[in-house]
Amino acid sequence: MKAQKPKEEELTIYKTRIKTIAKEKGFRVSGEFIIAFDKAVRELLEKAIKRAEMEQRKTLLPRHV
Repeated sequence: MKAQKPKEEELTIYKTRIKTIAKEKGFRVSGEFIIAFDKAVRELLEKAIKRAEMEQRKTLLPRHV
């Protein structure tokens, strides 16, 4: 089953920037990759937020990644 395509404004990442970086390396990017990559970025952000919360911080720092 295909994942639902999020609306452009719902993406966390810039699709065009990801495609540009991949193209510079000689790769193409599928729509499914963009969705999976965006999901991975959101999960990473959620983990960073949880780490900051554990430290009772409201500012995300590099160490939270």
